[in-house]
Amino acid sequence: MNKLSSMRGAALAAFTLTVVTFAAAAACAQSLSDIKPPAEPLVLLSQGSFFVGGRTVDTEDAGWSNMEDLFGEPFEAGKVTVDQMYVQFQVPEAPSHPPIVFMHGGLLTSKQWETTPDGRMGWYEYFTRQGFPTYLAEQTGRGRSGFNGTIFNQVRRGKLSPDTQPNVYLGTSNMAWKVFRFGPELGKTNDGLQFPVNHVDEVYKQIIPDMIETQVPSLMAELVTPETNNPTVDNIAALAHDLGGAILVGHSQSAGFPTQAVLKNKGGIRGLIQLETGCFQSLTDEQVAALAEIPILVMVGDYLGPNPGASCAEEMDKIKSAGGDITFISLPELGIKGNSHMFMQEKNNLVIADLLVDWVNEHVDRENR
Repeated sequence: MNKLSSMRGAALAAFTLTVVTFAAAAACAQSLSDIKPPAEPLVLLSQGSFFVGGRTVDTEDAGWSNMEDLFGEPFEAGKVTVDQMYVQFQVPEAPSHPPIVFMHGGLLTSKQWETTPDGRMGWYEYFTRQGFPTYLAEQTGRGRSGFNGTIFNQVRRGKLSPDTQPNVYLGTSNMAWKVFRFGPELGKTNDGLQFPVNHVDEVYKQIIPDMIETQVPSLMAELVTPETNNPTVDNIAALAHDLGGAILVGHSQSAGFPTQAVLKNKGGIRGLIQLETGCFQSLTDEQVAALAEIPILVMVGDYLGPNPGASCAEEMDKIKSAGGDITFISLPELGIKGNSHMFMQEKNNLVIADLLVDWVNEHVDRENR
């Protein structure tokens, strides 16, 4: 029996929102000289980027009214594109696994999957080296996917009242330590922590203001229900279909997106991996039947207290009773200790990546052999 398939348990009690940022601290900053290139070259068939989805909306508040002298006209009214999702990718010379799509957490971008804060290989490169066509999806309304800023201009011009303006989510350093589980309070680390805190300044640079409310006003509700109008979910469901089959990986705020994408019924999803997340409690029989068709892995790190997966027992039981394949892994229960919320960036990040590869070999590739 595979070492992962024997793991038992239930999933984390609630979605952990990555709605945090970091304050400056005394730490070693990364520089070009800190980058640790691998000994073997990375050989690619192709790499690039593209957009998925998007729609056109009309605006009368593009923000150019004070530029008439420069442009000859104000360019205030016109059409803008919104709800698109930026995707970057690299395909190895000889793929040996299905495509894998990584989705980042709140206040973050796809950078979280790239080079680690202390200069080591991130999962984007590592999974490509393991034979996966690897795709990084930037949440709609975030980073390179952009967002619809019309409402901010409308509030500034008095067309809308200030209380209609969406939140711009920022965070605090003490929230970061606690939510990312670096330690009980800022500056104090958990025993045996795997995160390279002497390079935490490099994490600070990854954090961006979270404008997601301009795209998904019901974001909070969608974290606990399988029903969603989140354009990111529609876009990743379409991406899996367009790729002819893909494994979807979500982390933290996006961890439930793979499950929600399955329920869009677009097909093409070959496996679900939920990192640092909980499970849905309100699945219908029809939804359970759909999820039972796809192998599912739920993984959490350390410092979560006893029985970190209790809240997932109901969903796991339902899916298994329907003939499904769902695995829960608590890393410390597997003997891998000291991992925080951000284990894809930690000192043992490739050890954890290998667990995911092993699970794919046993549960996803087996299903397609």
